[in-house]
Amino acid sequence: MILLGIESTAHTFSCGVVKEGEILSNVIDMYRPPEGGIHPREAAEHHREVAASVIGEALKRAGVKLSEIDAVGYSKGPGLGPALRVGATAARTLAVKLSLPLIPVNHCVAHLEVGRIVGAKDPVLLYVSGGNTQVISFSEGRYRIFGETQDIGVGNMLDKFAREASIPFPGGPEIERLAEEGRRYIELPYSVKGMDVAFSGILTAALTCLKRGERLEDICFSLQETIFAMLTEVTERAMAHLKKSEVLLGGGVARNRRLQEMVRTMAEERGATFFVPPPDLCVDNGAMIAYTAELMYRAGIAVSPEQADVDQRYRTDQVDVVWRGEERGDEVRYEEGVLAKGAEAVLRRRELFGLPAVEKVRVKKSYRLPALDEAIRAGRTRNEARMLEAIREAGVGAPRIYYYDPDGGVIFMEYLEGIRLKEVLEGGADGRVLYLVGEALGRIHSRGLSHGDLTTSNIIIHRGGVFFLDPSFGSRDASEEEMGVDVNLFLEAFRAAHPRWEELLKSFFEGYKESCPFWKEVFKKAEEIERRARYMKGV
Repeated sequence: MILLGIESTAHTFSCGVVKEGEILSNVIDMYRPPEGGIHPREAAEHHREVAASVIGEALKRAGVKLSEIDAVGYSKGPGLGPALRVGATAARTLAVKLSLPLIPVNHCVAHLEVGRIVGAKDPVLLYVSGGNTQVISFSEGRYRIFGETQDIGVGNMLDKFAREASIPFPGGPEIERLAEEGRRYIELPYSVKGMDVAFSGILTAALTCLKRGERLEDICFSLQETIFAMLTEVTERAMAHLKKSEVLLGGGVARNRRLQEMVRTMAEERGATFFVPPPDLCVDNGAMIAYTAELMYRAGIAVSPEQADVDQRYRTDQVDVVWRGEERGDEVRYEEGVLAKGAEAVLRRRELFGLPAVEKVRVKKSYRLPALDEAIRAGRTRNEARMLEAIREAGVGAPRIYYYDPDGGVIFMEYLEGIRLKEVLEGGADGRVLYLVGEALGRIHSRGLSHGDLTTSNIIIHRGGVFFLDPSFGSRDASEEEMGVDVNLFLEAFRAAHPRWEELLKSFFEGYKESCPFWKEVFKKAEEIERRARYMKGV
């Protein structure tokens, strides 16, 4: 079986040919604007001009005749509308001419599938490109999004900075080169919210540094060290939450050597395995479309030319991944005495003055610069201890703090004999548990508090009550935005990890309404935050 794949989501028109899972050719032609960023219509015009020659060259390099093609795959989305339509039109033309079936491929899923060609079985994927920044993993028949950007994609952020710094498009490779010559770290906003990230504030701060005359090399160095540490951290958070032992890096920004080094270091320190595809399979390319199209076609997925549409907002988690099973990577095992190993800390069962206790130690992260790492560890340790006490004072369940040392990143707290909400849901649940969670969160918010990292791993059911863990991102003077983030993070994590129980969220909402008098405003803000997500807007 031989498939041809066409990629045209943004600045690149590409065609690849795959035979029985083997990539025979992968021809890429990228549009480079004379100045500024990409204009969708100009990119589409470029694609129209090069489409025939790129397809012809792909066939030539593959040593395949057009008449030997069995099916044609194309990027359905997400992407720039005009650019997507050029690729779809080219695919339809070939399909009509040769009476071939068409396979509409999700661009993000294609990055995932071709990434698995390097040997990953069941990884957490950090997908970083111009318009997309997502932390993804497979669960119950779909690739689920566990974290993402709340504003702009990391690649677009780098390109915007590059334009202001008079660095030609694409800016990422030149920023990487300049960063290697940086000597001084300039503090920039470190914006992690649960498993989500945000880049607008960092971009503004970096541009301010540029205007006040800081060395461009130092700004690029600081920019990379900050944003890549954020991305590595949220990836590790997903790995800890899901107990996954593999991590896969994908997307155009995945070619950056410093990002690869950070994620590889994180994986090694967790005892996990790191994977990254070859550079030409990280960027937008036709081979990944052809490769994924073959998997889909073998599973019986195909459309007629009349049905071959595009979707600028085609989400990763909309795709039913019927072509793969629930294969799992190696099981994560903890050393003796370890209760849990999160993204930040190791928890061990201890005794303190005869009381059953938990020792939580925030581990040094060698992928981060030492000064940045020390500040993060101390700040979060201090805030977690204070937030746990504030939650208890609000009449909501949380472990007692016995002792904490911010400089050492250590907290001794009460040991609770309970079960995490994640495990409760994996074993089956009813609406009562979700009602109690919503009611408890509403009480926290009604007292002006926020949690900041609300996943089903950070909630424990103890003696029939709800107890919150690890509010290290929380606030004791929470804004409506921070409360909306809490709700959005919980819904995002719940829907990704426990999709079969989504109907139970009605009970969560009911419980929240019962205890939070301004629930309408918070729910409205949570919906607004969800709409900001880049994959919801298209690119």
